[in-house]
Amino acid sequence: MRQLGTVVRQTFRCGLVWACIVPLSRAARADEAKGVDVGRKAISINFYDEPKTLDAQKADDTIAGMVLGHSFEGLTRLDPGNRPIPGQAVSWEMKGKTEYVFKLRQNAVWSDGKPVTAQDFVTAWRRAVDPKTASQYAFIMYAVKNGEAINAGKLPIDQLGVKALDDHTLDVTLERPTAYFLKLTAFATYYPVRADILKQWGTAYATDADKMVYNGPFVIGSWKHNAALDLVKNEKYWNKAQIHLNEIDMPYLIRDKNSEFNMFKDGKFAMTWALTKELLPEAQLSKMQIRKYNDGSVWYFQMNTKHKITGNKNFRKAFQLAMNREEFVKQVQGLPGTRPAFGLIPEYMPGVQKRYSEEYPLTFKDAQIAKAKEYLAKAKKELGLKRFPPLDMLITDTDDNRRDAEYFQRYYKEKLGLDLQVDVQTFKVRLERSDKGDFDLVYSGWSPDYLDVMSFADLFASWNKNNNTGWSSPIYDAKIKQAMSSTNPKERLDLISAAEKILVEEAPIVPFYQRFRVYTQDPRLVGVIRRAVGADPDFYYARLTPTLGKK
Repeated sequence: MRQLGTVVRQTFRCGLVWACIVPLSRAARADEAKGVDVGRKAISINFYDEPKTLDAQKADDTIAGMVLGHSFEGLTRLDPGNRPIPGQAVSWEMKGKTEYVFKLRQNAVWSDGKPVTAQDFVTAWRRAVDPKTASQYAFIMYAVKNGEAINAGKLPIDQLGVKALDDHTLDVTLERPTAYFLKLTAFATYYPVRADILKQWGTAYATDADKMVYNGPFVIGSWKHNAALDLVKNEKYWNKAQIHLNEIDMPYLIRDKNSEFNMFKDGKFAMTWALTKELLPEAQLSKMQIRKYNDGSVWYFQMNTKHKITGNKNFRKAFQLAMNREEFVKQVQGLPGTRPAFGLIPEYMPGVQKRYSEEYPLTFKDAQIAKAKEYLAKAKKELGLKRFPPLDMLITDTDDNRRDAEYFQRYYKEKLGLDLQVDVQTFKVRLERSDKGDFDLVYSGWSPDYLDVMSFADLFASWNKNNNTGWSSPIYDAKIKQAMSSTNPKERLDLISAAEKILVEEAPIVPFYQRFRVYTQDPRLVGVIRRAVGADPDFYYARLTPTLGKK
């Protein structure tokens, strides 16, 4: 999913701690917040940004993924090791290479008490590929037979390869053998939806807490837009006995990491989302529990190939070769675990026998300034320019993005004489403008939707709506299609590696780092899973203890 970055901050610089908090309507709420309430089995955390939408078939960002991952459930869900395990489906059987038959739980019900049926999945999946829905994630349903053709308007939605054999039996026919299909069924786009609820609310569906029903371990108790959200244990969830938290309250939308950290120190939050390198020493000095994890994301600039300057391959190569990833990771990011990124696919992804990065290494020398200047001169000649005009660098209004953008602005001015004008927007506006191609280059991040290289590899295929570059390659597309159909692990990864090399050579994107996060957590809160895949943080297994828990 598309990354927000980190905790979002306001467009003004924060002075006092409370100046960066978006308050609720009740001023007294500040005194009521309690990070950990062992007696009530409740925690409070930061609501770090308003989700673009909580419609599962339309959602495409990480905050929505976190909320939906707690309030809905697919046929499968992910265990602590990111393996698919039974969710709403109690079992499944594979028939041949392209057919699955799922058996739904008899005790799976919606939050209003009505049973979850196979038809609810049929309704959701058809809706996801329906061109009228305009889902950014329609492509993730292309594994299902006719999904792509339906989304392209070539077939009616009832031709999708999914049907309800009865209320508790779902038959799925795939377009091609898909080794990772069970991982897909844990993703938000595959969550079920009720036809009667869609009809009742129409375009208002999922715009408020009471305009949807839930089938996950929590329900949305309240949702004050751009201010707060509250998750409450779903007493009708089939596995409620294993859900230990009664409430996950997000009482403030705080757009500054310093303010969030101060709230944690004051006992108002049970954990922080992330710490900056500036906050880390204070946390260490205070002997707080410091944790780190790989959040799975790769960060890169998307170049708008439809614009004159960034549409020039030699310009893009100059930008790519001049990048000093080692310097950026060590001096700007400065957090343990963070690594340079030379290609799109992160190094932790599984390969055939080892990690993908070990079997298909992709590195080249950083900061090749002389060579970059040669490419820049070629670009200038091809474009008929005496000097390059200023370029719009679109970023999200976050602490890290602002700091990073200022670094890149200085770096490329010094090394290549380029004038990058930083265009700071809220996450929602940045996404809207990215989708419209309203940028020269945009600071972007991507986290995997499932633990497979394809979650990154198909991102810049021509059919993927998250490809905002305007770039496409028939050869790249063909290799991704071949990889999707291959059941031979090595052949499949050979094709993906070849496709990734095309992406590097054409440079419609310029990757620069793989992110690790460092955060703090109240020691009484245990069992929280920080994930590279799925809802992050994941509180499914979380519980509170009156004494200090283990790290």
